[in-house]
Order: sequence, then C-alpha cells, then structure tokens
Amino acid sequence: MYNNRRFKPGYAIAEVLLAMVIISISFLQLSRSLASVMGAAVQNINVARAINLAHSTLEEVMAQSFDAKGSEAGDYALIFDGDDFVSHGDVFNGIQTISFWLQVDGIGGTDYVIDLDGTKNIRVVGGTIISDITSPTYYVNAKPSVTTIAAVDTWYHVAVTTGTPLNVSALQIGKLGSNAAAFSGRIDEIRMWNSARSAPDILANYKRGLANPYDEEDLKLYLRMNKGSGSITKDHSSNMAHGTITETGDDIWTGESSSWSTILGTEGEASWGTYDDVDDFNGKTFTHDYYTGLGGIITVVYVDVNETTWAVTNPSSSPTSDYKQITVRVNIPGGDAYTQLHAIKSAKLIQNYSLTYSPYGD
Repeated sequence: MYNNRRFKPGYAIAEVLLAMVIISISFLQLSRSLASVMGAAVQNINVARAINLAHSTLEEVMAQSFDAKGSEAGDYALIFDGDDFVSHGDVFNGIQTISFWLQVDGIGGTDYVIDLDGTKNIRVVGGTIISDITSPTYYVNAKPSVTTIAAVDTWYHVAVTTGTPLNVSALQIGKLGSNAAAFSGRIDEIRMWNSARSAPDILANYKRGLANPYDEEDLKLYLRMNKGSGSITKDHSSNMAHGTITETGDDIWTGESSSWSTILGTEGEASWGTYDDVDDFNGKTFTHDYYTGLGGIITVVYVDVNETTWAVTNPSSSPTSDYKQITVRVNIPGGDAYTQLHAIKSAKLIQNYSLTYSPYGD
C-alpha cells in the first residue's frame, strides 16, 4: 500500500532543525557549565597559591630575630649617673674600629663616653658624636657619616673607624682622664678591633652578638655587659682586658639592655635579602615571581600578649613590648578576596644568637 506521507520532506527538515536547536542549547549550557567549572578551578588554584605564598612568606619573616641588637634580649647593660666609671687600663696598640651602644640622659651638654688614653676620647656634645681620633669615619645605627644622637633615653649604635691605628693604653668608660666621671646614661656591647671595619661589616654585625668572640683574631675588646652584678666587666675577646667598675650610689647594672629598638622598619638594609629583624619587613609589599596578580603586604606591630592564653590584648605600634605580631596578607586575583596569617614573635627567647665558647660564663 502506498504511503503518501513517506515522501513529504518538510517533516524531516523540521525535525532536524529542532534537533539542532536542542543540541545548540545543550552545548551552550555545557559551555557555560564548563566555563563556570573552569573559573572555579582557577579561583581554587589562586586560593591555594595565595595560601602557600602566605605561609612561605610568614616562615621567612619569622626566621629572623626579634631585634638582635648587640646582646640577646633580656640581658644587662651599665647605667651611669655621672659618678660611675669603668677602668680597663692598657687594651691594645693598633685599634682601628670602636663600636658601642649608648643611651644618653641629656643632649644639651657634654658626655664623655670613652677615654682611650687620657688624650683621645669619644664624646657626645650637644647631641653630636665627636672624637679626637685622626681622620675618623662615624656611623650611627650603621649609617656612615651620621653623627647625630637625636633623642634621650633611646638606644643608638655608634661606630668609629680610622686608618690610623690607636694605642688604647688607658681605657676608661664614662670618665675623662683623672677628672670626675662625666657620663650620664647607659652603655652596652663595646667592641674594639685592630682593623678598620667596612660599612657592610658594620651593617651586618652591629645588631648581632658575636658567636665565638674568643676566636675573632682582630677583636681586641668585647664587653657584653651581661654579668648583671659585681665590680668586674669581662672582656670576652682573647685579649682578656677585664675592667674594674667604680660606682657611687645606685647599682650600675641595669636590665635595660640594647636588645631591641623602638623603630619598626629597616635600619639601612638595602634589600629583602639583607633583612635580619622581623620588623625590617614592616610595610613591605611583595609579588609572586611567576603568577601575575598574586602578591601582598607585611605588617609588624608591637603587641601585649597574655602569656597563658597567647591572646593579643593590645595591638599597637608603640610602646615597645616583649612581643611583635607579624601579619602577612596575600591578595587573591579576580576580586577583593585575600588570605591572611598572623604570628607572634617573642623577645624572651634567645634568637639568632649562640655563644659557642666563653671562658667567663656571662
């Protein structure tokens, strides 16, 4: 029997077109779904990368010390009230670098910090470092050609180098010759070398204790000032030029050592690779070497911490405390999302400091 519907092509074309529309819609939906899935996958990858970058950056920052200026945190310095001084006598003929930490009680007058031989001395006059040393190069906080002591009750590191060797034959600290004692303030970490230390050497070492001073061949005096009691200042160099303390009135030993700074930020370091304190990273931004748009910022603040619960009770940029909080924030590309990590660094632990040999204990 003849089927007269079999050869009507209109129905086939309509069915094909309908199928094509359905396939197109399905493909569009599939494409959108795939795009959504791929977008989510990319975002997840960015999140993972941001988390990894935050962790690795925080680990790098936390590997640095709290603020290793001279002696380790929590130890001692000597406090002079105008009547105290220390005598070391003959130290060495050939000194070319002298460095120390000091804190002055006043800026208007003259403070005789170190008398080398009864003639040559290092002093602070009206807030300026002055000496009788031939052709000196001055450093304050490891910055060359700086001589200013700008504030009272603030620790400054002072270094003086010369190409003309000095005969330190009658060393006195806090006194000028046979005159009355003439220094009011605090002194810590005195070092003398028989070589002219370079600017990079001073910058690299002024905030660090010396791990093995007895074996430092050029080191001829090293007063760590960490004993905390008694009338003797121990020289931890192989020269062993120990000193005698003369004090009047209050105890000359103080727990306020030069172990940390009130300044958050770099103190002369030129690049990330030379940062050696956690606070050197404060305010620094960074990016990832390979992933565009992935980067962040580091902040460091002093905080008060409950030592039982480790809860931060008073995040603040000042005053100084025994704890610093480091925050690493990494932005995630494609929006305002970010990942953020916090960590607490304590000054109460000895960090970046190891004394491998000392014949005198403290």
